[in-house]
Formats: sequence, structure tokens, C-alpha cells
Amino acid sequence: MKIHVEVEVSPEEMRRLVGLPDAQPLWDAVYKRIGEGDSEMIQQMAKTAFTEGMKTIDLSARVLKSLSGLASNRKNSDKATAASKDPENSDDKPQKPTPSKAAPVRRSASSKSKT
Repeated sequence: MKIHVEVEVSPEEMRRLVGLPDAQPLWDAVYKRIGEGDSEMIQQMAKTAFTEGMKTIDLSARVLKSLSGLASNRKNSDKATAASKDPENSDDKPQKPTPSKAAPVRRSASSKSKT
């Protein structure tokens, strides 16, 4: 069963509904300082944005590397599973065992039946 609910709310109403604080006064102060040409603040914000952006890129690269490793492991395990189910279609066909000569059975004198 699927239920589809559509709600029309403004961003302000959604913020209040979720319980987030009103950050508009903070952003107004930031815009005012940028408008006044506060170069120190602009440099600090740019530095922070760059540093955090690089952390995000590094994290994204590590996640993608992990996912690609998982994908290749899964691909290899799928090949191994397919090979064990159908050895005729496998690239890694098992080698047929070579016949070995059985060692002759030796009996000791005590184990021979006396007639």
C-alpha cells in the first residue's frame, strides 16, 4: 500500500515545524559586513570554505574508493560462484585429476589366514 501526501508549507513554516533556529539575523549581519568590505571576514570565510571543501572532497574520494573495492570484490565473488555452479562456462576450468597408481596392499604374516 502506498500513501502519497502533499503538503504546502513555506520555508519559514518548515523551519519552525522541524524546530530549527532562525538564522536570518545572523545572515543579515554577515551580508552587512561583506557589503561594508570587511576583507578579513571575507578571507576567513573563504579559507574556511576551502578547507571544509577539501575535507569533503577527500571524504568523497575515500567513499568512492571503498565502494569500488566492494564492487570489485562482489564481481570476483560472483565469478567464483558462477564457476562453481557451471564449470564448463568458467574461465578458470578445474583441472582433471591425474590418475595415480594405487599402492599395493601389504599384509603382515599374522594377518594372513592359516589354512
